[in-house]
Amino acid sequence: MAVTQKRNTIVLELSGSSKDDLKDLQYGEGKLFKKIASAVEKLKDAGEVDEEAQPVIIVVEKKKDSSGW
Repeated sequence: MAVTQKRNTIVLELSGSSKDDLKDLQYGEGKLFKKIASAVEKLKDAGEVDEEAQPVIIVVEKKKDSSGW
């Protein structure tokens, strides 16, 4: 998991997730949700982000190559 922070922006890159993991995240549960919650909590505990900070989660799926390779 890569964590990048610029000012008030935090980017967590969680690659290699299954469709089931993404579905669980959609319902606020599962291992991806726990990883995100843990990372945000650590940043709050360290004083890096405000205690009232709320994460915004964007899921990006890698598009398959149309050539079939």
